[in-house]
Amino acid sequence: MEVIRRPAAFGAYSGTFEATAAIDRRSAVLGSIDSALRGIGQVILINNPVTGIIFVLGICLHWPWAAVLTLSCALVSTLVATALRYDHESIRNGLYSFNGTLFGVLGAVFLLGEWAIHAVVISLFAAALSVPVMKITVEILVVKLEVPALTLTFALLGSLTLLLLPATANGRANLALLQPVTRSQAPTDPGLREQLTGTPVGLVEGLFHATFRGIGQVVLMDSVLVGVFIVLGIAAASRIGAVMAVLGSLAGALAGVGIGADGYSIYHGLWGYNGAVVAVGLFGVILEARRTTFVASVVAAAVSGLLYGALSQLMAPWGIVPLSFPLVLAILGTVFALKGLPDAIVPLGEHSTAETRLRRGRGGGAGRGAVEPTAR
Repeated sequence: MEVIRRPAAFGAYSGTFEATAAIDRRSAVLGSIDSALRGIGQVILINNPVTGIIFVLGICLHWPWAAVLTLSCALVSTLVATALRYDHESIRNGLYSFNGTLFGVLGAVFLLGEWAIHAVVISLFAAALSVPVMKITVEILVVKLEVPALTLTFALLGSLTLLLLPATANGRANLALLQPVTRSQAPTDPGLREQLTGTPVGLVEGLFHATFRGIGQVVLMDSVLVGVFIVLGIAAASRIGAVMAVLGSLAGALAGVGIGADGYSIYHGLWGYNGAVVAVGLFGVILEARRTTFVASVVAAAVSGLLYGALSQLMAPWGIVPLSFPLVLAILGTVFALKGLPDAIVPLGEHSTAETRLRRGRGGGAGRGAVEPTAR
């Protein structure tokens, strides 16, 4: 494990938050909570429990029910991975919790019955099931192909869940998410607008909403407020990461605007959420923090928006949405494309933050402030 020197205050409370790195040795309960919160942050490839807390707070202010399911599913995923005796370090880094986190918000959005016991049971079951599936994904992608597993587990199981729900009495559709499906054969209106048949807003206002709603849509929340809290949560660990989230979501939105895609779906962040994760996850986390990788990260974010548009049309006949498939394809495609460049890819066991990679490039040595690796 590589260790990086950093100022004491920064090392304890930013980056990968080493202040609680050994908390599981003092209390198994606190260790599980810390792991679950790290998993919530890992939704956008940030291994920091403070990030997870801020994410949950933002979701709670927008929709308390979704916040309860999110935290509950993250905890259940952590406990299931622990019970199955999976790699302890991976569990502590939240790598078996982030898929469960997403099933929490998926359940809130797509299951009927707010505060209903059946919604809790279904969501927790899906979160628990994601753990062994994630293990299989890790064995294939991480061990065999030496690339991060990302949210492929959620994309696969989530799609199957969306296919199943219409056949039950508990499923419902979120209109903001499913508009590309219902409109797939209608003439496209590229005007950025809040209402489906409303008047377009100005470009700056529209892109503002597209960007921050897009960041909110990372956790399936169509909300500028949630988007702002996610940026703040990322900033708690990585200021560069926070900037990349905004740039990535904006790049995805601009890709949609550039090809004349439906302005309603762009306005509501559906073209940007993949780009936010792609930009944060690539620059300084999966890729080294350099000019070339910055450009590659932003381009990949824009491409993820185009992939969203294409996959929306592909999946429309089945009544489902792409979820995180675009970001998985964009990130893995970028990693495979850049593998030939010397020192462009960060080793899987050394994933942390862009700030850490930049300090390493400036010759930081061993000392106080070791960084926990996050081989996601």
